[in-house]
Amino acid sequence: MILRLSDSLSRGLVLVAALVVAIVVSFFAIRMAIAAGAADGTTAKDLELAARLEPRNPEYWYRLGHYQEFNLEDPNPDRALDSFHRAIALDPHYPEAWLDLATSYELDGNTEATRDAYLHAKESYPASAEVAWRYGNYLLRAGDLAHAFEELHHALQADPHRAAAAFSRVYRADTNIDDILTKVLPAQANVYVDVIEEARSANQLGVAQEVWAHLVTLHPHLETRDFYRLVDTLLAAGEDADARRIWDQGIATQNLPPLLQPQGSVIWDPSFESGLSNFSFAWYFQPIVQGVRTTFDGTQKLSGTQSLRISFDGKQNPNLDVACTFGIVAPGTRYLFSGWIKTQELTTNQGISFRLRGFGKDSASPVDSREIHGTTPWTVIDIPWTAGPEIRRVQVCVRRDPSDNPDVRISGNAWVDDVTLVPQSLEPRQP
Repeated sequence: MILRLSDSLSRGLVLVAALVVAIVVSFFAIRMAIAAGAADGTTAKDLELAARLEPRNPEYWYRLGHYQEFNLEDPNPDRALDSFHRAIALDPHYPEAWLDLATSYELDGNTEATRDAYLHAKESYPASAEVAWRYGNYLLRAGDLAHAFEELHHALQADPHRAAAAFSRVYRADTNIDDILTKVLPAQANVYVDVIEEARSANQLGVAQEVWAHLVTLHPHLETRDFYRLVDTLLAAGEDADARRIWDQGIATQNLPPLLQPQGSVIWDPSFESGLSNFSFAWYFQPIVQGVRTTFDGTQKLSGTQSLRISFDGKQNPNLDVACTFGIVAPGTRYLFSGWIKTQELTTNQGISFRLRGFGKDSASPVDSREIHGTTPWTVIDIPWTAGPEIRRVQVCVRRDPSDNPDVRISGNAWVDDVTLVPQSLEPRQP
């Protein structure tokens, strides 16, 4: 009987103890959950509640300090310093807290404490791109260029995506491109490409070209998107020769098929071999417009592996430049244009022709070739063309003029290949 009572008492005590433990655990779990929810809040009241409920959690003190320092409506730098110190006291190797503490000291004008906080951040996380980045930017602001370059170099090695921003900031402090390339930027193609784009967007075309020259020495494999914006910007600025040079250098890094360019031809891709379209010196065309479908075709070609195919759906009477490209020409020079066209059941009295337009101060009227329609084998079209004294660029287009009868609809197919523009010899022909 006594044993039975003892067993019952033991069970009861165990149950009470388990209930107490459960209540205590639940209390702390609930408190931690409330603190975690408050720490995700966006007000000082929320963050203060999190730190008060979990005063041993350094992250909550850091979040509170960050809010107190960077809240634009009600900043409180003194309380931010206190919160950061609490976070660091709990976790001396908390790099984010050291970084924000450094910012607080810098805003307060305490140079020695600022550097000390940055050094603690570096000690806490030596491989951090963010630490090196923020420290390097501080040193840049402080005028310590040598150490700033070193820190920024470490940051870019860990995170190359910061290259454009780094270049922009460093260039304002030191315009020596060689210094920036050798001391700040890692010698990586993707880094140089980002920097070139940053300089181009800032209209620093000379700087962009200088960095491009260094990029070429790395023998990179580039995509067209890596350099076509620079080429187009140079063209817009009238620096045609530089634009073509950079285009040729960039294209040379790619594994494109031979382009079958006659010597001296100003047309970059005369036989449509590259497969590129709608970039700089490549051919420009819309795949479908005004009932005209334009594409590369490997089943029909005069030379190489493909031609340009133009198909008309028989529902419209289009008036458009079907496909165009640009070439850089020498002012006052006589050229001979040549292009080949093949047609298949191309209806109406207006088929496919070529048009040449010069661009410059003394632009003359466009020069049009004869048109070809019906069904014809590969047929060559030659046109003499002279660049005016101020003409440095020519546009060559595959053209379709509308029929005189607006009710006529064109159908059928045409192919274009081997489009060239070469300087004519000024010497008289020998008999």
